[in-house]
Amino acid sequence: MPALDRLLRLLFSALAAAFAVTGLLFFCFPDATVATLNAAGRPLGFPPAPASPLRFWLSLAVAYMVLVTCAGYFVASSPAFIYLANALVDGTLALTALGAYGLVWATSETGAARDRELLKAVLDALVPRGGAFPIGAADTDLDETLARYFARLHPFGPAGLRVLLRAIEYGTVVFERTRPFSRLDPAARERALAAWETSRLGLRRQLVASVKLLGLLHFYERPETWPGIGYDDAHLRRKLLAGPNAAAHAARLGA
Repeated sequence: MPALDRLLRLLFSALAAAFAVTGLLFFCFPDATVATLNAAGRPLGFPPAPASPLRFWLSLAVAYMVLVTCAGYFVASSPAFIYLANALVDGTLALTALGAYGLVWATSETGAARDRELLKAVLDALVPRGGAFPIGAADTDLDETLARYFARLHPFGPAGLRVLLRAIEYGTVVFERTRPFSRLDPAARERALAAWETSRLGLRRQLVASVKLLGLLHFYERPETWPGIGYDDAHLRRKLLAGPNAAAHAARLGA
C-alpha cells in the first residue's frame, strides 16, 4: 500500500526527529532542560526534581531509558513534573512505535499463506464434511470467497481478517490452555469454537458469531447446499416471475 508506506515513513521520520531533538537537549543542556521542566511543573503543583551531581539526565541522553526510569522515579521517589513528562512522552512514543509495527504486520503480504491456512481450519470446523451437509467447507472455495469479501469490504479488510484469525488461533492458548487452534484435531477445534460462543466475554461471542455469519452466508450461496436447507430456487423464481414486479425480476435474473 503506497499510501501506508508514505504514512509510515513520515511517522518514523517524525519520531527520529523527536528523539534527536530531545536527546540533544539533554546532552547539550542537561541542567537547563531540567530547570525549564521544573519551572513548567511548578505552577501545576509538582515539586522540582532534585539536582544530581552524577549527571543523571546527561546519561539518559545517551542510554535513553527515560520511560522506565522516570516512571519508576515518579512512583517510588519524587512526583516531580520532569519524571511524569518524560514517562508520558516516551511512553507515547513507545506505543506509537508498537502501533506502527502492528499496522505493518497486519498489512504485510508475507502472512497471506498463513492466513489462508487458518481460514480453512476455522471454516472446516464450522462446516465439517458429513455434518449437517454432505459437503463441507473443505470441498468448496469458501476460503477464497471469504478472503475476496474482506478485500472488497474495506482497504484494511484483509488486515481485519488477519487479526480476527490470529485471535481465534491463540485464543485457545489464552482461554482454554491448549495448543493453538490450527494444531488441534477436528473435534478439539469444534469444542474451541463452542467455547467462544458460550464465553462470558461479549467480545469473544461477537467475534465468533461474525465469523459464522459471514462464512455460512457465503456457504449457503452454493446451489449444492440448497437441498440441505430446503431452499427451492425454481419455486422462488416462478413466484417472482409471476408477481407484480415480474419485469424487474426477469431483467435481474436474466429470464
